Amino acid sequence: MWNNPAEQDNQQKSGSRLILPALYDCKSLSLSRPQPQRDQALKLNELFLSLQGNNIARIPLAIRNTMGHLTSRHMEVSHWQALIYESIRRVEREVACVEQVKEMAEHCLQERQLYSQLLSDCVALSSSLCSAGLRQDQVFIKLKKEEQLNNESREVLQKQIALLLEKLSSLKTIRSRLQVDFQDKMEAIKLTTRCITFEVETPCSYFPAGPIKPIHVNYDKWLSHCQCLKLTADNLVKDSSSCRGNLQFLIANIRNTNERQRCSTGECLRRKIHELTKFNDNLKMDRQRVKHEISDLTKDAQRVANHIQNCDSRLHQTSHLLDILNQRPRLELCLDHPHNYFTLERQDLVTMAAGLQSVLQRSQQNLGMACKHLTFIEDKLARNTEILEVAKRCQSLHQSFRLAVNTAVVLSNRPRLCGAGQSSSPLTDLQ
Repeated sequence: MWNNPAEQDNQQKSGSRLILPALYDCKSLSLSRPQPQRDQALKLNELFLSLQGNNIARIPLAIRNTMGHLTSRHMEVSHWQALIYESIRRVEREVACVEQVKEMAEHCLQERQLYSQLLSDCVALSSSLCSAGLRQDQVFIKLKKEEQLNNESREVLQKQIALLLEKLSSLKTIRSRLQVDFQDKMEAIKLTTRCITFEVETPCSYFPAGPIKPIHVNYDKWLSHCQCLKLTADNLVKDSSSCRGNLQFLIANIRNTNERQRCSTGECLRRKIHELTKFNDNLKMDRQRVKHEISDLTKDAQRVANHIQNCDSRLHQTSHLLDILNQRPRLELCLDHPHNYFTLERQDLVTMAAGLQSVLQRSQQNLGMACKHLTFIEDKLARNTEILEVAKRCQSLHQSFRLAVNTAVVLSNRPRLCGAGQSSSPLTDLQ
């Protein structure tokens, strides 16, 4: 009738055994749907007995593998943080390269703008010779072509620099977004690490965790944000790298094209200066020859004039002697030989003086024509010398761009051109 005390103790223990409620997984919590009976019938009693008096509050932690999910989340966020960090480095390298190319392009644009001023002055110098009929000269045509090419290069560079600045702004914007996202992930990793290493027994475990942020995003949105941010950064870097390469090629092409045209213009200037110098030398030789001719004609005219003067003096003397001879009295005044020869001599002197006078007149005419020819040559030589000086100034100004070190050196070589209402003389323009 009486039960064994040990058996009664076992019955009491079995009747007071703790039965834990069924736990639900995350999917059931999010969808709020009842799980099948076989999923709810967890063997918590056996788990409870296996703990042998340990804290039963850790049972859900063990069943749900919360620490495993925290560790997995920590690794995933760290992985994306590393990817974002690499994207930041790529963007920063691209920003540095873009800024370097931008400085190169701005320097090239500054060169084109400075060279445009020099070309305008060269064209103005060349066009100032229009009165000499040189407006369609090859030098003028080459300078105009080079000026047009330089202006086109400036416009293209300005457009490309504006496009590059847009790329640079986009890169800096995405870099800021990447840095913010990197900091957010760093903070998330710290908080996740704090959760993993959290100890209940420590005094700081009772401190408040901080303000709660109730706005959550789902995992797919977070993952899409990370992927989209990285993809956007990669696409911007790729697009910027392509634009940067195109601009570098454009700058090299512009410099090569403008340098070829500059060399062509310089060669044309050298040929023109050589032709003008040779023409000047010929004019100087002609001037010297005409001067010798004028000197000879002057000497001839002077010699003829001396002959005429001697003839006149002899004619006067002969006439005077004949007059004296004609004063003989009565029958002594006869046509004897002295009278006849004085008369013939006077006639010869008159004829000779008339002939010499004609020769003197022709000599004076030739001398006048030679003097006019000399004046023409000197005028032509003076004008050609002016043209030569203008061409040399134009060549010096055109070469100053290549020889210049900075802007001040180049601008110091620029001529001060006269206004529209002033004289258009080339030498006046060059002073």
